[in-house]
Amino acid sequence: MQQKEPTTTRRGETRTRLILAAEKLFGERGIHGVTLKEINEAAGQRNESALHYHFGSKTALLEAILVYRAKAIDERRVAYLSELLNEGREGDLRAVVSASFLPMVELLETEDGVRFVRFLAQMLNDPDIDLPGIALRSDLGGILQTNSLISAALGDLPPEIAIQRQRFLVEMAVSSLAIWTRHHDGTGEAAARALFVANLFDSIVGFLKAPVSAQTLDALKRVSKKKK
Repeated sequence: MQQKEPTTTRRGETRTRLILAAEKLFGERGIHGVTLKEINEAAGQRNESALHYHFGSKTALLEAILVYRAKAIDERRVAYLSELLNEGREGDLRAVVSASFLPMVELLETEDGVRFVRFLAQMLNDPDIDLPGIALRSDLGGILQTNSLISAALGDLPPEIAIQRQRFLVEMAVSSLAIWTRHHDGTGEAAARALFVANLFDSIVGFLKAPVSAQTLDALKRVSKKKK
């Protein structure tokens, strides 16, 4: 007599299928360009209430996709940062940027990874979702450590400017990687990808360390006066 698969296992597999189907469709067509019915169908679910049963809402589904990928990515980030700290290079801003984003770059070596990067870009472009804010408020160890190291490196900047540049960091990295995958075969063009990533990291470090102009300081003063 064949033993039945545990119900909890089947539920877990269904949930994963829904996450992967949603990630792919959202990445291709945007967060608001996909219906819950289409996600159910793409995941092979004939029951139209399957997605609502497992997640409750589209917002919860988006968070589930992030959690599904983010933990593994952050474990790699922690490993890279630990290596950097062991070598005493915590003050090397380019090394910090590289350690933080290499785990995401490595995703481009697989189709699943490319889909996730494109999904992140769609979240970034959604006016109802503050992806940089989510990253900066994250309780993931690697992200918290990266934020601390970058904040220390930008300690000479006015706090408002430093925070804004950290947001730029997330926006620039995610958008640039996603756009690159639209024009290149991320899983096959290793040399082209290495060149692009090296230049991207150089560019990120350049804008993080750029001097604050008189125009920016003047604008900051005007904003600060309005807040008082």
